[in-house]
Amino acid sequence: MQKLILCATILLLGLTQAQAANDNEVASKSSAYVSLSEPMALNLSGGKRPTLLQISADVLVSDADAESKIKTHVPAIRHSLIMLLSEQKAGDIKSPTKREEIRQRASRA
Repeated sequence: MQKLILCATILLLGLTQAQAANDNEVASKSSAYVSLSEPMALNLSGGKRPTLLQISADVLVSDADAESKIKTHVPAIRHSLIMLLSEQKAGDIKSPTKREEIRQRASRA
């Protein structure tokens, strides 16, 4: 079994910042990263051999209110990420352009 490790600490960079007017707001002094807990492990689709993906993700938040909302919804966010990523093919995960596309899709979810 082939094991891919994708450390995406900024996978969800824009999740709570989708309405931010510009990057300066995101980089404010009250910004913080919220961890989505333990690494997630899942199988990727469409391969001759099973391919395992392990991912750790953090969310950048701009204030304490956003941080509390993220912490409340960590299980739902993890589920959404697992569903999105498990649909991907192993070859797509290896491509930098596809990874960026997946990151953008995750940020909008």
